[in-house]
Amino acid sequence: MRLDTVTIVLSGDVPLMAFAKAIARFDALVRGLSGEVGAPELEWVIDDLERSSALATARGVGDPERITQVVQAYGKVGKALEGGVPLAPHSRPVQNAAQGLRAIVGGKVESIRLETAEGDATIRAASSSLRLVTPGDISRPMAAAYGAIEGRVQTLSNRGGLRFTLYDLLHDRAVSSYLQEGHEEIMRDSWGKVVVVEGWISRDPLTGRPTTIRQVTTVRVAPELKASYRDARSISPPKTDLLPEQAIRRLRNV
Repeated sequence: MRLDTVTIVLSGDVPLMAFAKAIARFDALVRGLSGEVGAPELEWVIDDLERSSALATARGVGDPERITQVVQAYGKVGKALEGGVPLAPHSRPVQNAAQGLRAIVGGKVESIRLETAEGDATIRAASSSLRLVTPGDISRPMAAAYGAIEGRVQTLSNRGGLRFTLYDLLHDRAVSSYLQEGHEEIMRDSWGKVVVVEGWISRDPLTGRPTTIRQVTTVRVAPELKASYRDARSISPPKTDLLPEQAIRRLRNV
């Protein structure tokens, strides 16, 4: 599995100032982790930016091995924040950036989700009351179930990446989607279209709304309905001059 992207998602009625702070701390966290793996020169470019879901994805450019290490470390930091695990093993810049993200949660920002192709972690205002994550849980993917989501492909990287954004038609929210390596071809000509995506779906435990779909192997373009009020007119009851009581009487006499 290719690991070259990191994503941050804010939930709630997110104020612009809160989103700006989150992006700055997201950048500081990724740069801090790059320094920890001995590759401070790694460049992280914007791969996806969704305003309606306050979502941002950065893709690493440079040494693939170092990028993978940063992505995995990012996932572990997310799990630590989710479960209240100390960040002491990490450098001060990483700790400051991570704690800064935690401080944003509350009020209009209901939660912050940190995600990679391997898993995601959600930081909530009441995270201190959640079960602590044990060291064995840190690398364990979020519980998921196999299923399908119908939505519109909103973002598809032109750099041959494995990640794309699907807008769930039911909830009108962005769902981060990750293809299995070697299945890039199934996304051909799907941008902007309504599709049915099959894979392992993770959901928000509080709302049940899908947040990510991983190990995607099937993407089917779905037919779009183009109905109008003129079409609806043909299914309305035929016009009649009978009064309601006359219609009832006629039915009784049948």
